[in-house]
Amino acid sequence: MDGKVRIIGIYSAIIGIAYIVYGLIEMVGWTVRAVQFPLSPTPDIFAGFILLIIGSILIYRIKALLDMKYEGLSFLFVGLVLSAIIGMMYILIMGADALDAVIVGEPWNFDTAAYNLPAIVLFILLLPGWLILRDREGFGE
Repeated sequence: MDGKVRIIGIYSAIIGIAYIVYGLIEMVGWTVRAVQFPLSPTPDIFAGFILLIIGSILIYRIKALLDMKYEGLSFLFVGLVLSAIIGMMYILIMGADALDAVIVGEPWNFDTAAYNLPAIVLFILLLPGWLILRDREGFGE
């Protein structure tokens, strides 16, 4: 269990750093309006702030998680829940737009600029973090 926690803990810290990077890119892109690269997020200061919060939560108590303390596990859990809420929200927005196009009869073109793809991709990449929560024995204060 200890090795699995270390692997998932380090992995979630890397994903947390990616959340912070993409959050900053979204915020800078909102102010400058000139940031473009693969998986480039839509410039949105509020979405960038949310990504910063999720990344900060994932990184804040990583040492406690690696030391097998419940405090670290709780921060990972909150980060996972927020990531799931935001990722699923953007997936549902895409689905609603596609369904609207079908109902109205208009063609639906998938536009990467219309949806926050980094939030969706990071949500999917963070799914292995749920493995720690399934098997919590060995944690203690």
